[in-house]
Amino acid sequence: MRLEERINQVDSFSNTEYILLEYLISSKSKVVKMQAAELAKHTFTSPASVTRLSQKLGFSGFNEFKFFLKQEVNELKTNKNKSWHLLQADIEKTINLTEEANLLPISRLIAEARNIFVFGTDWGERNTAELFARNFIAVGIYMTIVPSITELRWVSQKVRKEDLIIIISYSGEGKDVTELSQLLKLKKVKIVSVTPLSKNHLSTLSSNNLYYQATQLEGISQDPSAEYNLFTALHIVLDALFRNYFDNFYLK
Repeated sequence: MRLEERINQVDSFSNTEYILLEYLISSKSKVVKMQAAELAKHTFTSPASVTRLSQKLGFSGFNEFKFFLKQEVNELKTNKNKSWHLLQADIEKTINLTEEANLLPISRLIAEARNIFVFGTDWGERNTAELFARNFIAVGIYMTIVPSITELRWVSQKVRKEDLIIIISYSGEGKDVTELSQLLKLKKVKIVSVTPLSKNHLSTLSSNNLYYQATQLEGISQDPSAEYNLFTALHIVLDALFRNYFDNFYLK
């Protein structure tokens, strides 16, 4: 339990205790090196007030409280820049996955397709799809962005086996996408799926697969009221596909 959680469990504090709490929360790393008298001096309170507050928070005294606070400070130091390191690891893993993949057959599908449709299953995937298609305009390849599942359903009724559909999905799941992918497979339409590295229905129904690594951020990614889009690695794998096409087909 963190300090803030302990504070929230207490019904009320005196004005003096609020002064101490404000200093404790803002200066944890300093407090762990202080004695009770020193903390009292910095907050214009008394050592007795420091002891009473420590006991109200569930500790036998200030020394036990300080030990708890030191552990919390050390944990924060350990976790500092953790999300940045996760991003670095995701990028490195995605580059390795892309190097292991054979991009040439997918580039050939793009070069030979009668029509190319690109569908992103959600807001972030649609944004990356638009940037992906924009790059190909520069080399004379024109892709149709499918704006929603409704239009994908329309497309699935009209496409032929000479066409290509690229589906970008964060989960690789979803009843509608799975059903339409099954229909496209029956019609022998080539599907290229781009998903995180995990077993999913979309990748099993696709003729070609590309994968990227996207590690969830602890806390925010599980919070339904918050949204954080993990698409940096996705941009890398799509850019790698464009560059593979550029090197093998556009320059020839």
